[in-house]
Amino acid sequence: MKLINNTKDLLTLLKLDGELNLPISNFQIDSRKVNKNSVFFGLTGSNFDGSFFAEDAINKGASLAIIRKNKISNSMASSSKIISVSSPEEYLISSAARAIERFKGIVIGVTGSNGKTTTKNILNRCIKNSYSTYQNYNNEIGLPLCALELDSQKSTAIFEMGAAKPGDIDLLSKIIKPNIGIITHIGHSHLEGLNSVKGVLKVKSELINNIKTSGSAIVPDGKYVNYWKKMRNDITFHTFGLKPSASFFPTQINMTKKGLSFFIESIHLKKRVQIKTKLIGMHNVLNILASFAAIHAARLNVEEFIYHLRVLKNPPQRLDLKLWVKQSTVIDDTYNANPDSMRAALDVLCQFQGKKVAILGDMRELGRYRKKLHIELGDYAKIHGVDCLIGYGDLMRHAVFSFGNHGFFFKDKLELVHFLKNYIKGKENILIKGSRSMRMEEILNLWK
Repeated sequence: MKLINNTKDLLTLLKLDGELNLPISNFQIDSRKVNKNSVFFGLTGSNFDGSFFAEDAINKGASLAIIRKNKISNSMASSSKIISVSSPEEYLISSAARAIERFKGIVIGVTGSNGKTTTKNILNRCIKNSYSTYQNYNNEIGLPLCALELDSQKSTAIFEMGAAKPGDIDLLSKIIKPNIGIITHIGHSHLEGLNSVKGVLKVKSELINNIKTSGSAIVPDGKYVNYWKKMRNDITFHTFGLKPSASFFPTQINMTKKGLSFFIESIHLKKRVQIKTKLIGMHNVLNILASFAAIHAARLNVEEFIYHLRVLKNPPQRLDLKLWVKQSTVIDDTYNANPDSMRAALDVLCQFQGKKVAILGDMRELGRYRKKLHIELGDYAKIHGVDCLIGYGDLMRHAVFSFGNHGFFFKDKLELVHFLKNYIKGKENILIKGSRSMRMEEILNLWK
């Protein structure tokens, strides 16, 4: 059962006039997805004003349409199912916040420059009867929609929160008011909107202020720990990292193409915990540690966590290993990229035996640092043992130039694939990665 399940309840919570009392099946912002008893929010988008589609939503069976004032058609002006407000966006957010206030389970909020989606997925798969944000619904529209779809019978709700500008995490974490807040990483992400790593730190740290009193913050061990601890003295802090200075740290790490194994050690544990998983990459050791720290803080079932980790796989386009042409192994990490996730993916590539080829597309949203960070990426690839760097996009030419010999640059994917068909001899390890807008997965399809 949803936390808000009828229109009268919703209107009362939002302090809106209306006596309508109809059931609610779901919440939509796209009139094409409306079905019987949906609630439709007419939001203003970059191309369309959703309020103009209210009549379509009602005709499809919507119980209620909340739209912007003065956007209603004459034919629907007298309909009790149409509610006009100054900002449907604000009412969507308010609806979600009121819904979450009714949730009796544990709420976990996850943010960070890297690893937030994987950490969310780990928690969702490893906590019985849990719910999480789906796909990339981690902004001021997607997260409220996910919150409104939360089933009241779930034991735990995990919300991923993304940020492109100051205030984003503050807004999202105020909606969910988590019992446990996780910051996975502070690094080079969305620098175009956040200006610097210091800007990233500030926006991700907005989460700390909105954790419930007596709740827990799970943060990476290192130079920012004291910064975070000074923000609150009424919540518990747990750290995770590769060194014994962290509250939760790993020992005896072993990684192969089949997955990871290691032990989790902690002053909070009576004995160390053995982890085996199909996930790969040192950064996933950290994601697992952050997830485990949340499990510990929430006093959830550790054995269940360990069991489900054994069968958890990397999702498509996220370090997804598969056999490719001429018996080569491709690491499909094409979902997205920033400098830190690029280095993490290169680390995975360079741990494998055999020839190492990196096919990399531009990293976007880096603002004034874009050229410098691409140059540094080329240096990193060369120093860490990449045999061949193939670049695609205007910015990646800088990485190819700094990489030097055995670096190749292409502006056209067809030309890149043609080059590969001559270059790949067999049994290479090949990483393919780039920002989402570069659509690097097309290289895999073009070969076919």
